[in-house]
Amino acid sequence: MVIDVNAVTIGVLLDPDLEYGVGVLEGVREFARRQPAWRVLPLGQAQEPLLTRLVRSSEIHGLVGTFVSDRWLQGRFPGFAPLVNTSNLSRVTSVCSVVPDDAAVGRAVARHFCELGIGRAACVSDRATWTSQMRRAGFAEAMRERGVPVDEPDDGEAFRHETAWRAWIGMRERETAVFCTSDALARRFHLLCRTLDPATASRVAVLAGAGDSLTERVVAGLDLTSVPLPARAVGLRAAERLARLLDGAREIVCETVAPEPVVVRGSTARLAEPDEVVARALGLALQTPAQTLGTEGLARRAGVSRRTLELRFRRAFGHGPAQELRARRLDLARRLLDETDLGVAEVARRCGCGSVQAFTTLFRRTFGRPPAAHRRVNAIRKTT
Repeated sequence: MVIDVNAVTIGVLLDPDLEYGVGVLEGVREFARRQPAWRVLPLGQAQEPLLTRLVRSSEIHGLVGTFVSDRWLQGRFPGFAPLVNTSNLSRVTSVCSVVPDDAAVGRAVARHFCELGIGRAACVSDRATWTSQMRRAGFAEAMRERGVPVDEPDDGEAFRHETAWRAWIGMRERETAVFCTSDALARRFHLLCRTLDPATASRVAVLAGAGDSLTERVVAGLDLTSVPLPARAVGLRAAERLARLLDGAREIVCETVAPEPVVVRGSTARLAEPDEVVARALGLALQTPAQTLGTEGLARRAGVSRRTLELRFRRAFGHGPAQELRARRLDLARRLLDETDLGVAEVARRCGCGSVQAFTTLFRRTFGRPPAAHRRVNAIRKTT
């Protein structure tokens, strides 16, 4: 066997949330494919002792992954560099970080709730992690800016437990929309609600999570609205940052990556429209806005005829499903232009708006200016 002495081994310490960890790993691998010398070595949390030995024996030249804390880093990798953190488990300041914008995750859910006309909201959070604290803070701030009260228990640690949740739900006098700062918490909260009597459980009007975890949705049996985390983008940018460190950069920086748009599913779509058929169709269509099913396909997925779907939409909105979904995709496109740095072509793709030319024409016809001009005007407004 021939050993390449010029190979650069990059360790990737996977997140305890395996879906997020694999996404980060895919981003690192995407960057590594452009670096002939790079060799990527994924390591699970259970392999931490092996990782420590590899670092101390200089068999790993750089490390990307979920780091518990500054103290944790100092205890395991004293003096080792380069390191790039990819998670907000705690507030890591001793090394570079590329992490999701967790406050923006909370704000995205708040915006979705307000679009649904929510009048009262609550947040179920895990105060033990910085991730959860930032999502909770972003959600609460955005809701209060819109004049919507947010119920927050006095004892956050006690509120983590199902017994406290049960008592809290029982004290609700009005229907409440609940944001859980992770899909795992949403799964626990939903399973608890299923054990309550219908009158009590109905006080939780809608439920949303964060992380867009397929595993949690399957385990809970819940069609959960959630905010996907930009795991692959985090991994790609973390690898880019690591490459700069390997080239001699020394500045400690923290980059945040905007989350993906809210994926609307049944746990909130039902409140948006009381007609069960319309709500189901909207939930199906808005799960994957980049894919256009067409009215016929959407009706088939919703379990009704095309004629029935058309009639239900006209009764609810005054126009057919194609027009309603086009309006919602254009609104999503406007938000992506306003709140992210995605290129126009990528925005068009994510919204299922066809070619860039067709998207630009439709956007100009709807909002009065083409997408690029809209973004420039909005950027100027933010700075004045």
